[in-house]
Amino acid sequence: MSHGIPQAETPRSVLSHVVSDDNVLWAVTMLALILDVVTTLYGLGRGLAELNPVVLAFIPSMGTVGALLFLKLVVLTVALVAWVVLPKRYRAAIPIGVAVPWGVAGLMNTQLILVTLFG
Repeated sequence: MSHGIPQAETPRSVLSHVVSDDNVLWAVTMLALILDVVTTLYGLGRGLAELNPVVLAFIPSMGTVGALLFLKLVVLTVALVAWVVLPKRYRAAIPIGVAVPWGVAGLMNTQLILVTLFG
């Protein structure tokens, strides 16, 4: 048994806890979500069409913003449950598996918007 005085963490160790690999992956996932939603809404406002049949199915009852946010929330909920249930060594696959399709969709939306604006 020890009654030693707890050592203060160095700024570097505090930063390593805040900027862990997990936090970075989830931050990238949230950026991909934002990119997808913002570019989708902007593109739809410019006359582009939504191609995702699941989103299209929810738009009549929830509106465009509601459908997008509801479906993103469902995906994030499933991802967070999987994050908690999976062993630690497999957890990185969850935010990566969510961020990649959202990021690709957001980049494709951006390309379509730029082509629409600038030809």
